[in-house]
Amino acid sequence: MENLDAGIIYNKEVGPGYFLLGLDWRPLAFKPGQFVMLRVSDGLDPLLRRPFGIYRVMSGGNGVELLYQVVGKGTRILSLKRPGERLGVLGPLGNGFTMPPKGARVVMVAGGMGIVPLYPFAHEVRGAVLLYGTRDAAQASVAGDFKELGCPVRHATEDGSLGVKGYVTELLKEELTRDAVVYACGPAPMLKAVAAMAAGSGTQCYVSLERSMACGIGVCLGCAVKGGAHADAENKLYKMVCSDGPVFESKEIDWEAF
Repeated sequence: MENLDAGIIYNKEVGPGYFLLGLDWRPLAFKPGQFVMLRVSDGLDPLLRRPFGIYRVMSGGNGVELLYQVVGKGTRILSLKRPGERLGVLGPLGNGFTMPPKGARVVMVAGGMGIVPLYPFAHEVRGAVLLYGTRDAAQASVAGDFKELGCPVRHATEDGSLGVKGYVTELLKEELTRDAVVYACGPAPMLKAVAAMAAGSGTQCYVSLERSMACGIGVCLGCAVKGGAHADAENKLYKMVCSDGPVFESKEIDWEAF
């Protein structure tokens, strides 16, 4: 883990409200699924850092890219940053995705910005299929990078403008075969549904939880979630998404508490 100031190489809009931030930070190593905490302002508003998933290492290893959506004050301030400005970076933080066993068929399920941690994972695994759920076709446009990896992408949109009309879990029903391993990231209701479907079919499932974080290192206890009946050997009643996660095997989480 490093705590430093990183220069902005670019901060460009790649879709309606979606930005790709290039930083000249070169982490010694990071696992797909890990994240960073960014200080987006030098002042007191906003006071706390914001969590962002690491999207990929830039070509040539000269920096990293973070893909984000403008959804609130912090990301709105970030979207106005220009090349040459510097941001406080703390990371990489958290754990990462467990690699699938040999011969497994990997099924990735993403909702909205849940594609961010799945992209570096897809880059390492290759051959995985992505099931991507969004509100509309415009929001789904950021899935193009997966297609460039040769990753089959199936879409579900709430308004029916691309792919299947409805939720992404409709697509998952067709993919839950005996040899599948599911990796998911997205809104909590989606993850809860994915975990239930995987449990019902006996399919191994890993989830990357999205949670508001204040510290990113397990000190403030603000991102606690209740552990499930099959929690790890430490048998924690509550787990910190930032330090124990953000990636968990789905059976480690008490989904009824969400």
